[in-house]
Amino acid sequence: MHWHTVDHNKDDHPRGRLVHRGWWLSDLPRLMLLCRFRGHRPVVGGVGSVTRDGIGYVSRWVECDRCGVRPEPQGNLNPAVREIGQPYTGPWIGPTRMLAAYAAMSFLGLKEPPVHQDDVDKPGPWPESPRGGIGGEIVVGRAAGGLSVEVKVGNQGSEQVLAASLHLGPLLALYFHTERFGQWVQRRLNPTGHDSRVIELGFDHWHLVWELWARRGEWSRDDPWWMHGNVSFDLVEKFFGPKRYSYEDAVPVPARGTVTMPEGDQHEVELRLRRERYGRPRLRRRARLSWSAEWAVQKGSRGIPYRSDGNYHGEEIWSSSVPISDEAVNAGTWQTAALAQIVQQMSDLRARYDYYPKENV
Repeated sequence: MHWHTVDHNKDDHPRGRLVHRGWWLSDLPRLMLLCRFRGHRPVVGGVGSVTRDGIGYVSRWVECDRCGVRPEPQGNLNPAVREIGQPYTGPWIGPTRMLAAYAAMSFLGLKEPPVHQDDVDKPGPWPESPRGGIGGEIVVGRAAGGLSVEVKVGNQGSEQVLAASLHLGPLLALYFHTERFGQWVQRRLNPTGHDSRVIELGFDHWHLVWELWARRGEWSRDDPWWMHGNVSFDLVEKFFGPKRYSYEDAVPVPARGTVTMPEGDQHEVELRLRRERYGRPRLRRRARLSWSAEWAVQKGSRGIPYRSDGNYHGEEIWSSSVPISDEAVNAGTWQTAALAQIVQQMSDLRARYDYYPKENV
């Protein structure tokens, strides 16, 4: 059993945050009382499925249907004849052969125990003392805004089998998760696939949001209507509409210019001056106005490279946008300002990725 904590305020301590600490309790013995008294219930576990087009990314192994523990080795079964959840009755690698394999590994200094050719892909014995862990995090003051509660049920490959969080506005945030513990629940509720599932209810910025057994971090138009929800109680939004960005071209014909980078490479670009508006559709007078220049390399030209390390040599950007000040627009020098901003934008990217010209490779 090992206990570990970390004070995140040492690295990032925003004003008003009193506590931000994470903790872990690892190498805990798992009870698994039913399996210890009655033995494990071996079934076929895995990910993916065999389709009419053949075998894609699929894998099959053996695990206990109750506690989720896998034998060592876990086995590599044929997915064409083994279905997930199907009871597994054998064959197994005998304990005598496994003891001999571990003895040979220790004697010869091998990283893995050698497996007899007759035992390739077979599962081995069950581990004697499976272990797991729990962990969490607490934030007091300057926590994430809004009120919410969330529960997550992991998938077959999740490091965190179960997880939960509670947010009480900027006052308090609590997080908790399990590692290996709770696999019986995970196998009952989410036994197949790569997607974790979440149940969440939250209220933030006058919006009530919910997710009911939704895929974590994903949304699809094929999801049922009840799986994701968002109801606004913002009366200002009801009457005047939600805040959003809108853009209008300020010049009918795009301008052209040359971007000259400090490394000496030059790139011909097209520039479009745009008027940006951020505000509500029916409160145009209170909208926030600004200028930006949208740029793109000329057709048929290569983009501006910004990365040259390893396999990424030659990664390029073909278009983006940069902010333009009111003074530059009023003075009629927005093209010059845009070119200078593009040079700064790409120089920052090159510095981040340690770019060097190709001829120096």
